[in-house]
Order: sequence, then structure tokens, then C-alpha cells
Amino acid sequence: MKTIHSQLIAIPLLVVGVCLFLGGVAGLGSLYMASKDCESTTGVVKKYDRKRVYRHRKIRYESTMLVSYSTPKYGEMHVYKKSHCPFREVGDELTVWYDRNRPEAIRLPVSESILFGTLVVFGVLCTYGGICYRKATKNE
Repeated sequence: MKTIHSQLIAIPLLVVGVCLFLGGVAGLGSLYMASKDCESTTGVVKKYDRKRVYRHRKIRYESTMLVSYSTPKYGEMHVYKKSHCPFREVGDELTVWYDRNRPEAIRLPVSESILFGTLVVFGVLCTYGGICYRKATKNE
């Protein structure tokens, strides 16, 4: 009975860990590919709104920010972007990557690298935990 119980814990830990790790690596790879094709500039948060939204019988908070940045070809650009960082304020300076052909499609490399790096770390921890748990229960 212990082996079934241990497999019911170890296998999902391994699967979740591998999925998180692969998702983080894919995101970091996407960010690396974007770094080759995108131009870098500094943007400023001009407006920051945090709203209370009811979804699926739960209260959620959505934060949107208006990011202003300048491009040599199109001049001053303004884009609304969802913010997942709760510590943003009006006037914050952000590193912005934009595509030369589509300057409205921006990426925030610092925020995205923190997100994808967190996925990689938790993926490694879950995978390591699953492997250690499986080894510990095999020895018993």
C-alpha cells in the first residue's frame, strides 16, 4: 500500500515539476529570441489602474498601466499593458522591447524574466522533491 501512496505523490510532483520547468525554459527562450529582433528603450508608467473584478464567484484584482515610450520612427507611443507586479506606481521607468515593424507590440523583459525564472525554479524544486520522495519510499 505504501508504494501506491508514494507513487500517487511522486508521479504528480514529477509531472508538475517537468511542466513548470519546460514552461519556464520555453518562456526564457522566447525572451531570448525577442532580444535579437526587438529594439530596447525606456518607458514610463503614465497611468496605473487597479480594479476589482468579480469572476467565477471570486473577487479578483486587475491592474492595467499606460506605458509611454519613444521610438525613432514613430515618435512617442502609448500602450496599455496588464501589470502583474503589485508594486508599480505612476512614474516608474521600465525597460521596454518593441518590434520595429509593430511598435505597439511591446515586451517587458524584467517582468517576464522574473516570471519565467520563477517557473524554472519551482519546476526544479518539484522535480527534485518528486525524485527524493520516490527514492525515500523505495528504500523503506
